[in-house]
Amino acid sequence: MAISTTSAGVATKSRMPPPLPCLIGVIFGALCGWISPWPIGRYVYVLPFGIVLVIAVVASSIAVARAFKRHGTSPDPAHETTAIIDTGPFRFSRNPVYVTMALLQAAVGCLLNNEWILLLTLPALLVIHYVVVLREEAYLERRFGQVYLAYKARVRRWL
Repeated sequence: MAISTTSAGVATKSRMPPPLPCLIGVIFGALCGWISPWPIGRYVYVLPFGIVLVIAVVASSIAVARAFKRHGTSPDPAHETTAIIDTGPFRFSRNPVYVTMALLQAAVGCLLNNEWILLLTLPALLVIHYVVVLREEAYLERRFGQVYLAYKARVRRWL
């Protein structure tokens, strides 16, 4: 959950939905590809890779949804975080949802054979990192204290 602070120092949530940078990357990349096509490679080779990425996205999404349900907390950033999830994909990454979003953007780039979309995955992740993840981590440290710090010490931020 992305947060910011008011002038009184009270934590508030960020208004930027975390999927937005990836969505903008896909749209902008598609537009760039329409204006100046830049294929990744021969589609016969790129398509199977895109399909594998879609399968990985579906599997990761199911695992993440199960972890949220098992811990009784909402994946919706508009709701309060009620638990630190440290099972399922959260054992390997503190941000499996954002990793999955990046994989989805890369999959779309492969399925459309569009290098622009693929290259814009990195800037999208940088925006998510600086605008969402760092604020989210500060929020979780304040909310859960030592429990979150121990989790943070055990599990990598990305992969």
